[in-house]
Amino acid sequence: MIFEGVKLMIVGMTTVMLFLGLMIYFINLVARLTKNVAMRELEAMKRERELLAQNRKKVKETVVDNGDEDIAVIAAAVAAFEAERIARA
Repeated sequence: MIFEGVKLMIVGMTTVMLFLGLMIYFINLVARLTKNVAMRELEAMKRERELLAQNRKKVKETVVDNGDEDIAVIAAAVAAFEAERIARA
């Protein structure tokens, strides 16, 4: 009775170990097969980050240059809102 339990435990643990070993093997195989695709994807992400950084830099430069225009636009929007509110009353 105990021998059968030990035998079942050994068979179960062996099955699990074989399955896990095969799973690790196939994961590594897929990683090798998709290595080039992953490299291209990483390079594209790097280029995209660089472009976003350049765009942010340009936006910051234009915001500094156009600071007076922004204030004028905000003042005009506030004046239009107040004029509309007074017209409704």
